[in-house]
Amino acid sequence: MTQISAEQRIAPTGDHQVDGPVTLMNRFSVRPERDEAFQALWTETSKYFMAQPGFVSLRLHRAISTDAEYRWVNVANWQSEADFRAAHGTDEFRRVVTRPEWAEFPSAPLLFEVVTAAG
Repeated sequence: MTQISAEQRIAPTGDHQVDGPVTLMNRFSVRPERDEAFQALWTETSKYFMAQPGFVSLRLHRAISTDAEYRWVNVANWQSEADFRAAHGTDEFRRVVTRPEWAEFPSAPLLFEVVTAAG
């Protein structure tokens, strides 16, 4: 397994800085037989994020189809992009997301802003 760097675990910067709330959507490639190991590692790692300033909420979603390429999606809401970036710029962040166990679960993080809301 190839080690994944902390930078590969951070949503890339956009064309402009968002002043309001942002949402991280991070997809993970997980083999069905590794679901339990992934969920345990994600749960442990998420404790770091929940303790950070500006963290609002998170949800972990699993695809109902076992043949989906990215079967797990983390959705995390932050008060601001600055809060998100600060939480992803610490030595502790680097430590938790570069643990060897994470190498088996590649991800594709992106940061989003709300443009339309209903309900």
